[in-house]
Amino acid sequence: MRSLKTIPNKRRLVLAACLLGLVSGLAGILLHYLLELVEGLAFGRSEHQSGFLTDGVAPSRILLSLFLVGASSALVWYLLQRKGNILSVKGQMKEESSCTRLHFWKQMLHSTWQIIAVGAGAPVGKEVAPREIGALLAPPLGRVLDLSFQDRMFLIACGAGAGLAAVYQVPLTSVFFIFETLGLAFSMKRFVLAGITTYVATYTAGWVISDRALYQVPEITWSPTVLWQMVIFIALLTPVAWLFARFTKKAANHRIKDKRILITLPLAFVFLAGLASFQPHLLGNGRMMAQEILNGATWQTILLLFTLKALVVLLTFWAGAYGGTLTPSFALGMAGAALISLVLGVGNTPAFFLLGSVCFLTVTLKAPLSATGLVLGFTGQGLTALPYLLLTAFLTVGFSKGLDHLMGKKIKESPVDKIQ
Repeated sequence: MRSLKTIPNKRRLVLAACLLGLVSGLAGILLHYLLELVEGLAFGRSEHQSGFLTDGVAPSRILLSLFLVGASSALVWYLLQRKGNILSVKGQMKEESSCTRLHFWKQMLHSTWQIIAVGAGAPVGKEVAPREIGALLAPPLGRVLDLSFQDRMFLIACGAGAGLAAVYQVPLTSVFFIFETLGLAFSMKRFVLAGITTYVATYTAGWVISDRALYQVPEITWSPTVLWQMVIFIALLTPVAWLFARFTKKAANHRIKDKRILITLPLAFVFLAGLASFQPHLLGNGRMMAQEILNGATWQTILLLFTLKALVVLLTFWAGAYGGTLTPSFALGMAGAALISLVLGVGNTPAFFLLGSVCFLTVTLKAPLSATGLVLGFTGQGLTALPYLLLTAFLTVGFSKGLDHLMGKKIKESPVDKIQ
């Protein structure tokens, strides 16, 4: 410890950023393998082996998998919350000074179990788990390197960004995410350190996790004629995204945590299995739903998917489960844009799908730069799409803030179990 104190603080911070990126990348690899293992047990293959995970899987197998994961998840989350709280990334930043070894393993199990639930078909996002684990790994590393309390707080935020970067291979977007969603004051020093963490995590996880686009979208030719249509899309879709974000916060704030979870969560998963018997692409984090829309689904299918996906996400959170809204929001935005384009008679072009996804993500994340970067990363689009997506994101932010002001106070999110 004394030898570490002889190292200048700036060098210790750089070392901490590099090490945190390394361990977050390794954690991302382990979560990737865990997800594939659970998917293999539940459906007989992983999403990396098949475009649509549920195709050809018997409804009885889906029902059994969802019931088992629903019952086991209810038990795990009930026991974890019986004598204490589960903390989000912001909650970890506030409680860092009181972290204990028991808290560490409790949080680790909570985050890891989210991946198990999503792998078995839970209709929520998987991105919260790697972010929480990346943040969880930061305080012990900061104490070993004898960093100040303030630097350890910053390191927790970097760990959250590194986790996101590792699983989705989006290092620069994850830097924006750190500053936009975690309320950190910007400085060039912090920007560079955050970048070191996310790029090291991305490179480390990249040995196993592919950096190919998650969705098969052809290269889009953009035209200024999209601009007037963009305004209509934003005007129609932003209120829907705003309502979804508001209801997900309410569902999180009223999430069932007591003994009732032993009944509500298994029942919610059985209900999900019933819906999946005729619409299996509702399962999972939204990737199958988005790809079906891109492949040219009918308007009836798109409307059904949009309505039911929003419903099961809200139901799952209220019933007691944890997870993210990132990829569900991406899919919902794409579905909403597809429906609006059909109403306007402009055709289901991928350009409108991407605008819808940016709009929805911007509202749910409250992070226009992050939303833009994620859509670019998910779809593999070039820089020609950047001006259109950025303009959509910032116009959406303005409209969303107007809705906040018009409708009254925002719903406050508890740092105990905030959905991110």
